[in-house]
Amino acid sequence: MLKIGEFSQLGQVSIRTLRHYDEIDLLHPQLVDEESGYRYYSVKQLEVLAQIVLLRELKFSLKEIKSLVQEDPKIFTAALLKKDREIEKEIQRDKYRQQQIHQMIQRMQHQDKYQVTIKKIPAFSVISLRKKIKSFYHEGLLWEDFMEVLENQQIAFPPEADQNLTIFHDKEYLEEGVDVEVAIISDKEVEEPLQRRRLPELEQAAIMYVEGNYHQLPEAYQSFAKWLDEHPEFEMVKATRQFCHVGPEHTDNPEEYLTELQIPLIPLTLT
Repeated sequence: MLKIGEFSQLGQVSIRTLRHYDEIDLLHPQLVDEESGYRYYSVKQLEVLAQIVLLRELKFSLKEIKSLVQEDPKIFTAALLKKDREIEKEIQRDKYRQQQIHQMIQRMQHQDKYQVTIKKIPAFSVISLRKKIKSFYHEGLLWEDFMEVLENQQIAFPPEADQNLTIFHDKEYLEEGVDVEVAIISDKEVEEPLQRRRLPELEQAAIMYVEGNYHQLPEAYQSFAKWLDEHPEFEMVKATRQFCHVGPEHTDNPEEYLTELQIPLIPLTLT
């Protein structure tokens, strides 16, 4: 038998905490001397105490711990596995937060890396599939649908990287229900749900090239907004086009992606 002080030292838990565990019926002493009031614990109870300490570190509540240490080992193991999955999800959330931090630092260090040039874009014909998708992150699924329909209609996907583009039709940023059109440059006849149409000439368009993964696109648009503020002689209009020069179908490394942004402009008469 171990006195409470010895049990506290070996279990690395304070005497105050042990007394609290006793009061809430979580871990009682094996024996309490009626005359002296001294509390004694068995060596086997160190294993129970170690379980309690671990569960506390894993953010289990005392109420949950009280039920678990009295449960069948299989139920105890199932609870630990469930907590393991929760921790893994939290790790992924923390990794995402880290990415956001790193991207913010990059934006602060490379605020002027996106150069804007003005260019005339001639009219050209495209075959496209236009849908409202759940969010911007679901664009890849739309491309998969598009390529499947192209294959069913025996239309080859162009091997050239700059022969496919995405057009965003919403006039504002939307979290869901995004109006997106994916297209390839072609003038072949098609059947529904595909459409063949001619994209109009853009007399003036702001051209930007984004190197790296698609998470940098918001940063590029912010840079364009700054450019637009510095050039009040222009106003952006109509739908923005994105050409994928190097993308997931060309490389497994997202840092090697190369995306061209084409943002239609109209000149303003300044007074």
